[in-house]
Amino acid sequence: GFSGVIRLMVGFAPDGQILNIRVLEQAETPGLGTKMVGAGNPLEKSFVGRNPAQMKLGVKKDGGDVDALTAATISSRAYVDAVSRAYKAIAKRQASKLP
Repeated sequence: GFSGVIRLMVGFAPDGQILNIRVLEQAETPGLGTKMVGAGNPLEKSFVGRNPAQMKLGVKKDGGDVDALTAATISSRAYVDAVSRAYKAIAKRQASKLP
């Protein structure tokens, strides 16, 4: 993020759909990047109910499908990166279970 590491917990359905996202750790700018913690923020709304495999994983400013937090583009990019990493990890794990 802008001010350090951002740690998230992402819940996935078996089909890859995101069920929920919670920020576990962040040190972003109060009133800007810290808005990622609140339920229903634009970042969370961009992901919940969607499968990352069917999205352009980036903020809209960069040509992606994710709404960024106003005045917190760097923090928003880090959030998207964290969700992307979580999806890649779960997709890799699911692929290893295929016959």
